[in-house]
Amino acid sequence: MNRKNDNERLEKFFQHNPIEDPLYLKKYVKDHPDHKMAWYLLGREYAAQGKEGKAAYCFAQSGEIYEAFERQKITIEGTLPEYPAAASKGAREAVAAGRAKGKGRWMPLMVLLLLLAVPAAIDSANSGLPKEAGKAGAGLNANAAASATPPVAKQEGPTRTRLYFAEGDWSKKLEQVLASSGSGAGEAVIMQAPRSADGKWKEWHKAVSPLLSVMTQPEGGGAAALKVYQSQVCSCQLADSTALTPAIDQWMRDREQAIVLQSAIQAYGAKNGAPPESAAQLTKPYPDNLLPGLTPELQELFPQALGNVKAAASQAGRQAADDKSVQSPPAAQERGAPGSTQPKASADPLQEPLRIVIDTEKHRLALVSGSYILRSYPVGLGGDKTPQGEFYISEKVRNPNGKSNGEFGSRGMTLSDTLYAIHGTNKPSSIGKDESHGCVRMLQADVEELYNMVTHQTKVTIGKGILPAETPGAGDGSGGGSPGVGAGRGKPDQTFGLPLQTNDSNPGKKYKWLD
Repeated sequence: MNRKNDNERLEKFFQHNPIEDPLYLKKYVKDHPDHKMAWYLLGREYAAQGKEGKAAYCFAQSGEIYEAFERQKITIEGTLPEYPAAASKGAREAVAAGRAKGKGRWMPLMVLLLLLAVPAAIDSANSGLPKEAGKAGAGLNANAAASATPPVAKQEGPTRTRLYFAEGDWSKKLEQVLASSGSGAGEAVIMQAPRSADGKWKEWHKAVSPLLSVMTQPEGGGAAALKVYQSQVCSCQLADSTALTPAIDQWMRDREQAIVLQSAIQAYGAKNGAPPESAAQLTKPYPDNLLPGLTPELQELFPQALGNVKAAASQAGRQAADDKSVQSPPAAQERGAPGSTQPKASADPLQEPLRIVIDTEKHRLALVSGSYILRSYPVGLGGDKTPQGEFYISEKVRNPNGKSNGEFGSRGMTLSDTLYAIHGTNKPSSIGKDESHGCVRMLQADVEELYNMVTHQTKVTIGKGILPAETPGAGDGSGGGSPGVGAGRGKPDQTFGLPLQTNDSNPGKKYKWLD
């Protein structure tokens, strides 16, 4: 939905002033029966009119939102939205009337006006979602959909920063935050990854940014302040999110490490018929080299990650035996636990094993987990010589043919035991072009990062038009950095690296990939 339609919806809202005429809100809750904030606001209006029975019904529908607003005082930092000219007079008169009747009653309404007076913003955030978004899938996805509380990024002293990731409707996540905001001092931040132009992907590799937050003071008597960080939330004064960047970056790194580790554990199980018993089994020498090595942090997380994979497999087995039996395994219970108890090995919201998607039209290779694009790289291809279809990584080798600067670069990954491979190149000018004999060429920094993140058994899909178009003016579309310098996020300081703890080279073999 474009900005013009947003404003039209905003004007229409104020033409049906909910403060004096709840007809608009009645229609809104009919169209959005799960929107608890709308029910709360409608209940307040019925209560003001003395219709206690209708008010009680609305409050019951609003659930924890009623409790949250009645328990604490909510304030808004910065200025309120600038309403369209045609509607601003009525809105301002309503606000003035509210202030005259008492600030306590109208403060919750002011918060709700930010969310409900611009319903187009909420609808716009949801309109691009596929119908199946938010529904449970198989295996790990079934548990991810049930996740209620995301992990804590940082906790220091009496205050803390809690990071909540909204996969779809951020307003529903705000309901959860408001309902739990009295549990401790600190800032509860709601984040979201941008959606691709076609609405099919969440572009994690570009940014995970804060949308808004609720700040609770340690000695404020339950008082809370609402901050808005993105213009898509409302046309209001935006707060500075710079201080949140380190916490969000660390949160992303934790999730990426967890999904790499879990994917490697699953790949080992698929290849050997049973999961690994120790982290060292993931770093065996060639030809069983899944990962080149593990950082001390990943080694420490291994037991938790292994438990998550086993629990997911057990859950999938129970569902296969009886689809009506849905018993949450320990991993699912952890994901639904309060953020302060969320294990660091949790990959939420990244749940599906890592896989590779290559678009021959766009000359892009993406590393994805479900609908999340974690990395995006420019590649060189061979036009019609590059095969399309489904493959898997059957071999990983460092310095093919004993060279780091040869025709295959410093890393190579064979596709399904064929002569096709994903590898580096000593012809960087061929990236983005169709000059190979069928293989997938990558720049050195890019192929080395990809090599660190994927394992044997990783699925590879090659096709036309299967990745989203890059945003015009966004450089290589991978975070704003130069291709091959900052790897798949365009940020050199956030390139995924692993230590070399095994021998993953194969000097005795002469590789003849179709470069």
